[in-house]
Amino acid sequence: MDKKSDMGEITGTVLNIERYTLHDGPGIRTTVFLKGCPLRCLWCSNPESQKSRPELVYFRERCVGCGRCLVHCPQNALIQEQEGAPITVLYDRCDGCGLCVDKCYYEALTIVGETMTANEVCEIVARDQRFYQHSGGGVTLSGGEPLAQPDFSAEVLRLCHQKGIHTAIQTSGNAPQENLKKMLPHLDLVIFDCKHLDNETHIKHTGVSNVRILENLRFLNAINKHIVVQVALIPGLNDSDENLNAVFNLVKSLPAVEGLSLLSYHTLGVSKYRNTGRDYQLPDLAQASLDYLHEKMAYAEAHGVNLVRFNG
Repeated sequence: MDKKSDMGEITGTVLNIERYTLHDGPGIRTTVFLKGCPLRCLWCSNPESQKSRPELVYFRERCVGCGRCLVHCPQNALIQEQEGAPITVLYDRCDGCGLCVDKCYYEALTIVGETMTANEVCEIVARDQRFYQHSGGGVTLSGGEPLAQPDFSAEVLRLCHQKGIHTAIQTSGNAPQENLKKMLPHLDLVIFDCKHLDNETHIKHTGVSNVRILENLRFLNAINKHIVVQVALIPGLNDSDENLNAVFNLVKSLPAVEGLSLLSYHTLGVSKYRNTGRDYQLPDLAQASLDYLHEKMAYAEAHGVNLVRFNG
């Protein structure tokens, strides 16, 4: 078997594959969520996607305190303070081996993230090919961060392209440009997340600088790749008129950017922090209303920005 035919066996760590999604690009899509992200956004709604390896998720409300899992943890990461009490997970000890999961009859313990080949992912994506054809949809690699697994992501995109499937990635853009270049021959659309345009504020909110991110965005524009800039609006953090006006000016200055997609902050991912042993950094931030999003969209349109709405 030659090297080309072997490439489909390249493996990556996949968090989840969601079929029939409507908001991760045009048309009906399959979204492949990958694990591993270099950013630590304060508002991240998928904290379980941040680490690159599989990890344990614990639903304390399901635990009946049977204790069956305790003796099967080689890292002694599970403890029970008293008989019959729900267990406690010491996440700093857990290596995600998953030996405890099979012993939990009540599904209080599970592992998120699994190793898959590019061929396996493509086979799942291709199941809904007829829906993509009729709706203008396709596959979107999201995360986590697709650029953090460049060889795997590029191979998934290549295999899907071979089948005539429209391809997209949703990315923060924070990766070496070489990672991005690996995907370009097989990539139809880049949904480029824009967190904040002030670099100091970007570092404060995400843990990384936006210098390389903006360089990659301008590189994509220079090669005329199809781009949609996307902003998740976080009240009080990145929704000021000053930052939004800077985003609007950036979008209008880049001819390859087809438009701006605005999303509204939600609290659906907050419980995931507790279930993965993390502390949520914005506990007092309430979910934004639908009117809030409509107001920001109207504000963008009033400034001459083309809005892109992904709704299938």
